[in-house]
Amino acid sequence: MAANAKRQSNGGQVMKMLFVAVISAVGMAVCAVAPADRTATVDSAGVMRWADDGTEVSVFGVNYYTPFALDYRLLGERGFDRKETIRRDVAHFRRLGLTAMRLHCFDREISDRDGALIDNDHLDLLDYLISVCASNGIYTVLTPIALWGGGIWTQNAKGFAVGVPMPRFTSDRALWKVAARYEEEFARHVNRYTGLRYADDPAVLCFELVNEPGYTNNTPVAQTAEFANTLLDGIRRSGTKKPVLYNATWNRRNAAAPLMRTDGVTGVYYVTGLRAGGALTAPQLGRVRESSLKADPRIANMVKVIYEFDASDMTGAYMYPAMAAVFRAEGVQSATQFQYDALPLAADNVCYKTHYLNLVYTPEKALSMAIAAEVFRRTPRGTPYRPDSWEVVFPPFRVNASSNLSEMVTEDALYYTATPVGQVADPGSLKRVWGCGASPVAASDGTGAYFLDRVARGLWRVQIYPNVMPVADPYTGRDCKKTVVLSSRMTLRLSLPDLGATFAVRTLDGRPVAVASKGAVTVLPGDYVLSRERRLSRERLTRARCADIAAYCAPPPDPPGEYRPWPHPLADRAASVRKAFEHRKDANLLKREVSLQTEDFVKRDFVGARRVLDVDALSAAFPDDGRMKVVELRGRSLTARPEPVEVALTFADGSVWGTTVTFGVEDSVVRVPATGLDHFKHWDKMPDPPRGTVPDISRVVSVSLAIGLWLDRSAKNVPHHVEIAFLGMN
Repeated sequence: MAANAKRQSNGGQVMKMLFVAVISAVGMAVCAVAPADRTATVDSAGVMRWADDGTEVSVFGVNYYTPFALDYRLLGERGFDRKETIRRDVAHFRRLGLTAMRLHCFDREISDRDGALIDNDHLDLLDYLISVCASNGIYTVLTPIALWGGGIWTQNAKGFAVGVPMPRFTSDRALWKVAARYEEEFARHVNRYTGLRYADDPAVLCFELVNEPGYTNNTPVAQTAEFANTLLDGIRRSGTKKPVLYNATWNRRNAAAPLMRTDGVTGVYYVTGLRAGGALTAPQLGRVRESSLKADPRIANMVKVIYEFDASDMTGAYMYPAMAAVFRAEGVQSATQFQYDALPLAADNVCYKTHYLNLVYTPEKALSMAIAAEVFRRTPRGTPYRPDSWEVVFPPFRVNASSNLSEMVTEDALYYTATPVGQVADPGSLKRVWGCGASPVAASDGTGAYFLDRVARGLWRVQIYPNVMPVADPYTGRDCKKTVVLSSRMTLRLSLPDLGATFAVRTLDGRPVAVASKGAVTVLPGDYVLSRERRLSRERLTRARCADIAAYCAPPPDPPGEYRPWPHPLADRAASVRKAFEHRKDANLLKREVSLQTEDFVKRDFVGARRVLDVDALSAAFPDDGRMKVVELRGRSLTARPEPVEVALTFADGSVWGTTVTFGVEDSVVRVPATGLDHFKHWDKMPDPPRGTVPDISRVVSVSLAIGLWLDRSAKNVPHHVEIAFLGMN
């Protein structure tokens, strides 16, 4: 604390230097960004307002934990630079338009037994995180006390809460004094990167005194309020005038709120529960109705903040905007999802395993968060929400459970998580197109997110995130890789009048990459400048590079290998079932037969996939006499040559029938009639059926796909890479 007192409050200059350092580290020059530098106050009606102009505060974002506990430990054990991780993840937050970051601080890692604050690496990283968020326009909600247990969460901790269960903490007045001292020292702490105390830093929006307090069964309501007020007095001794909140909705609900002197309350909303043990398979939209901060006269004139929310155990990308609309209906002014997976750990979903969110590894869900942030920003506080089980439309937003769609369509922006139905009134007016899949103005055949941002007339930036493939259920808790990053290129097709059909693609340093043909260009994932003119002036290139756009941050592809895609639950999967299969042959393994199988990738209930998944309509009508007769695939080779794919169908009686189809480099549809299937005796070892037997495709229980050298002996020591965009039966 003595060292802290000697620091001078030269925050502006330090922040400026830090921002330059951060941007240099991620390799992008940005000329302007609005920092998080507005102070919030609370009016007589319990509404947070910006002090400079009196407008209402409305911020939306995520929880994030690199400075503490399991994230901190795993990043260190795996050799990752924690500060670089923070820079990259915060770039993702900014890329998605998020404006809030909340974290409960693991007090036992930054305090001693007497409640004094310990200045260590955890606190250094917290300082750094707050400062990097501030320079990117992101406000921080700080919860000084978490009171979490030890074990995998914290190791070698010596804080005042070590060995103290929460019910004892909320009932032992001697511990309250220790905690109040800690709250005061925490708020007085001077951030080494900004020169500002947490108590004064405008980038710290507010304080939440303690995370999820619990009580004994006979704890009086008055004692709960006394506990909260004791902690409040501690943090107010720092001199802070920031809003201070108490979690009155956990366990105790709002009973103590009228007796507390805090400015507001915090609530939680886990609409699908927690720890299901696996991905939920049914549509969940109908559950979105009201949070723990629903209308209650006891908290009517208090600030309302959702400290944690999620649609846990879901791969679907349609819940977040609806939840954001519910929060605004209830008067919530800050809401933060729990929790964003740090980029180096996200492939495994190794920390909080009932949650999974990362721009690279869960692109549709990340875009749904970006749309939810717009809902939160644009929806006036108190706007009613009307629930529905399948689709909720609240212009300019729409969510649809059956097509896994979150969508925003405005005059100048189009955001979507899947192929949208909404039409753009005037494509020439668009300034932003962010999406996965296809829209009327942009389409990617990849599985990652892409971001198109207009810089000037005929000049755009595009950031294309890599193809990813889920390879395991991310919610089981098993210690294994859940998602892999593929090395493939992807084709982007644009119909933007501003760019035309033959726009040029350049790297940020001006090197030519490609020229579009008929609006289509094939590139690797990355950050590019698109221009209508073929010769781009240095001034225009600099303008594109200096646009107020977050840095592009993505990991390298996973090592080539045999990937077995995880079969998503139908109700939660993306609108396109596009999957890429890749196998690279090692010279020493040329004679080994290798197949990529997707057991249970398609089942009998997949018949309605064209409608349910909103895949592009196919030209030929399927037969409709009650008996399935056709297997249909749409796909393409991702190499420069035709690629054969073995299709094997396993039937209920254990027999396997199949054939080999070939895909060229252009998207094509292949239909295999039941009469065109051969008995795969080498799969099932069953006797050959009588001549003329035609299998009943309605009896199929799984489908396997295989690629590799053994299907094409002429393709030695080269990659085999095929993309399947649609697979159905009828």
